[in-house]
Amino acid sequence: METTKKVSSKEILKHTFNMMMLLKAKAISVEEAKAQANLIKQSNNLIRYELDRAIAMQKFDNLEIRNIEELES
Repeated sequence: METTKKVSSKEILKHTFNMMMLLKAKAISVEEAKAQANLIKQSNNLIRYELDRAIAMQKFDNLEIRNIEELES
């Protein structure tokens, strides 16, 4: 399943809250909540990477950072 929706900190927080409410209502298991928490952590790490990269590119004029999104497998 592929989506074109942009991810933001706000969307991650909304998803986290929804997972907490589902767990509280016992609509999902603790294991599923843990798996979702791991995915949320990975998403947060990617957003942090993008922010750090944008800051570095602004700070240093001639900085060449490889674009990992365009690498072919």
